[in-house]
Amino acid sequence: MAERVAAAAVRRASGLPDVEVLRTPDRLARVRALVALLPTSPVLPGLVALAARVAGTEHAQLSLLAGEQAALAVRLHPLVCATGSGPLEDSLCTVTVLSGDVLVVGDARTHPWLHDLPPVQSDPGVGCYLGVPLALADGTQAGALCVHDDAPRAWAQEQVGLVCDVADVVALELQRLDDGRVLS
Repeated sequence: MAERVAAAAVRRASGLPDVEVLRTPDRLARVRALVALLPTSPVLPGLVALAARVAGTEHAQLSLLAGEQAALAVRLHPLVCATGSGPLEDSLCTVTVLSGDVLVVGDARTHPWLHDLPPVQSDPGVGCYLGVPLALADGTQAGALCVHDDAPRAWAQEQVGLVCDVADVVALELQRLDDGRVLS
């Protein structure tokens, strides 16, 4: 526990905001509504799988950050699509959103923001990671689209660009879901 507290302090000292900025009541209500609508989207599972394919990874995940992380995860070989949730503090996607930019990490085990997180510490853990924040049209940070593999590796600029392109389409779908929620 002391290591986790120290690592959180390192993230804050490096300029990364505290996770509490994601817990404002209006933002939480909106993102929780999106989480409830995820199963109604016929395209999100395919887009998440596409992100893994264009990145050349086995794993991809769409995480919406609503009190807890709600995730739609895909593994390619064999193709498995699953949902799950976990604490925001344990999520690499939370770090991506808090960073405010694309997070490209060749070796998560040595990255000062990520090395102590459970997905990195597990066996097998996240070795390499590429995450893209997902914002709605008004700037509300909903979550992140990420791809990762068990082993560390360098990311090609083309892979980063293609995952960002897929993330743009995912953000448009989330906006479509949000717009439909407001209209109904």
